[in-house]
Amino acid sequence: MINSFLYTETAFHHEGDIAFLKKLIIESSNIGVNGIKFQVLTKPSDFISTRNTSFNELKKYCFSLNEWEQIFEFTLSKGLEIIMMPLNLESFKLLDKFKVAYLDIHSVSFYDLELLKYIKKSKLNIILGIGGRTLDEIKEKQLYFKDKLKVLMVGFQSFPSKLEKVKIGKIKYLKDFFPELEIGYADHSSYNDKFSILSNDYAMLLGATFFEKHITIIEGDKRVDAASAIDAKKIRVIKERIDFIEKYVLTNEEESFKTDNTEVVYRNRQLRCVVNKDLLKGSVLKASDVSLKMVENQEKYYTKIEDVIGKKIKVNIYVDQAINKEVFYE
Repeated sequence: MINSFLYTETAFHHEGDIAFLKKLIIESSNIGVNGIKFQVLTKPSDFISTRNTSFNELKKYCFSLNEWEQIFEFTLSKGLEIIMMPLNLESFKLLDKFKVAYLDIHSVSFYDLELLKYIKKSKLNIILGIGGRTLDEIKEKQLYFKDKLKVLMVGFQSFPSKLEKVKIGKIKYLKDFFPELEIGYADHSSYNDKFSILSNDYAMLLGATFFEKHITIIEGDKRVDAASAIDAKKIRVIKERIDFIEKYVLTNEEESFKTDNTEVVYRNRQLRCVVNKDLLKGSVLKASDVSLKMVENQEKYYTKIEDVIGKKIKVNIYVDQAINKEVFYE
């Protein structure tokens, strides 16, 4: 049985507001997703150039290590697993105090060798964002991280992303190329696009088992990463659809051929044996005496003409009468 893993993404949507971030955590917990992802950056100058025009803005969005400890503690108290995307080295200190389910590597950090060294040293399971990456680059990271690399995450943020640009069909080929890995899908469709929900169905049918979706409180609210963030109601729909596909669509071989009562009823509607003319007691049925027709109470009557040919009847039977075992001598 497939065990899908759905988690919400917070990114910098909190804009440095712990109270708002806690709302996202609470909403995620109420939905019943498996976990929640945090992009952890404690010192902006470790990640972004001080000459970058976005530096001062990003600086306002960063939490201290102590604040992240409060956030992680609150998250675990809500029964959510933590997916941590470390963006600077100090963030790894959180691993000394808190259980983290996965470390997530952002595509922009693909060649940050110092950061990758710390991730490898942690020995935690790894999710690798592969947006914009070639097969050779992915194989290189698999060789580096070995069996700690667990998930390849398809998808990229282009504020928002158009599904036709994502080429979601690559999930199928990644499953073939990397059969030992889980394939994930991070949807970044616009919050008001039907694909913000529907694309996850496509991804799962193509073989994805991990799903990431940006969460917000009010859709379209003018905050960082709002373009593809959806509210709890829609994420709950995604969860319900994933659960349905897992349970009723992507079944194993045994389950696929196990007939449910409603299917048995449908099967039993098949045509049954009836006689073509009045026949007297003692008659032996010939092929010309029998036809297949729709009758009532189907399950008690013969379905195959060959099963009644050559049998002797012990009572008179009449045209179009259905044939059951009770009309024959034993």
